[in-house]
Amino acid sequence: MEILCHLEILFRNAIDRQFPASEADAQLTVLSPDVWLCDPSVLTDESREKVNDAIGRLQRERKQPTRGRVISSLSFGFWQALFSGVYEDLWRTRLSGAFPHGNGRRRQIANLSGPILHFRNRIAHHEAIFSSDLPARQDQILTLAGIIDPEAQSYIAALSRVQKLLLEMP
Repeated sequence: MEILCHLEILFRNAIDRQFPASEADAQLTVLSPDVWLCDPSVLTDESREKVNDAIGRLQRERKQPTRGRVISSLSFGFWQALFSGVYEDLWRTRLSGAFPHGNGRRRQIANLSGPILHFRNRIAHHEAIFSSDLPARQDQILTLAGIIDPEAQSYIAALSRVQKLLLEMP
């Protein structure tokens, strides 16, 4: 879970960096079209609804819904969904820049992030992962991190205890 958490933060921040900062970042509302997260020309209605839900949760917690807080409140599933075919134009105009060490194809990110999301959700819901190919899952996580930033990949790899734990597994 530790390396998944690092990847999730790296992934969402790399995506968010592809959009310019705005004065509206300090106080997002469902009516903030100048912030990419609320712009109907950027996100589908379904994705914007998830953003609106995150804004509502923050407001109920009496926290100001800044861009950074909303970004961190959105699920890995939200971020992974940005690599579906419906976002092909967004990939070409913005998102591809978040993955400078990849092959330039949206499908590469979708094919890596989809299984990682499924695996992450299994862990988060306390499902058994003993029958999973754990070295392959770690490789996917590190590969996606490396496509974003090779230094971050090295950092995450150095933190990983997966190999050590696999050697100790009875």
